[in-house]
Amino acid sequence: MKRWHPLLLLLLNVFVAARAQKGKMEDVVYCKDQSIYRGTVISRTDSIVTLQMNDGSIRVFNNDAVIKTVREPKFGSYSNAKPGFASFTELGPLVAGKTTIDGVTTAAFSFQTVNGYRFSKFLFAGAGIGADLYATQTVIPLFASIRGDLTAGAAAIIPYYFADAGYGFNITQDSPGNTDFKGGLLYAAGLGLKIPFNRSSGFLISFGYRYQATEYAVNGMVKPVDYRRLAIRAGFFF
Repeated sequence: MKRWHPLLLLLLNVFVAARAQKGKMEDVVYCKDQSIYRGTVISRTDSIVTLQMNDGSIRVFNNDAVIKTVREPKFGSYSNAKPGFASFTELGPLVAGKTTIDGVTTAAFSFQTVNGYRFSKFLFAGAGIGADLYATQTVIPLFASIRGDLTAGAAAIIPYYFADAGYGFNITQDSPGNTDFKGGLLYAAGLGLKIPFNRSSGFLISFGYRYQATEYAVNGMVKPVDYRRLAIRAGFFF
């Protein structure tokens, strides 16, 4: 059971962050020149709006230059959608089926990190590496990944998609009984939720399908072992 403790703690942190963000709001001033300012409105008259910015500075807006002033969740101000480097690190269980060498149901665990380039809010492309710990085999996946947000506007919780494809290198030690382990094709796809805790990073949780092909040979006789799993992951992004 010890291997589950880090995941349980991470899931607890995600839950606490999601609950905590509900009460954190800020005033947002949308101007006619398409600029947006965030902070706390400290005074309002028929002609001006006075906003204390999040950095403590004060800005005064003429009402005829303002489109609207609204209250929004602070986490909804997550705005790291500009092109540039992005990273995702996640771990979690691979829900087991009867796919092991002995045909028994066993638990598995997975860790991975994905790094690459964010072209827009809706498209990220990168490469990932990790470790998949099955009961009878250990596989190092190396894969290409695409992912992106599913909503255009700011939100406290952001749904996203992901799709991965690559090769899993089987590093299971060959046994003295002439058993040789090899890796194979892997692919995965699913959906997740981002929970920002500042303007550029946050927690994430995802659910998806993961396929990993492997094989082992005993005295020259090759036997395939395909792992088909539900991947449940939690982690961080920035």
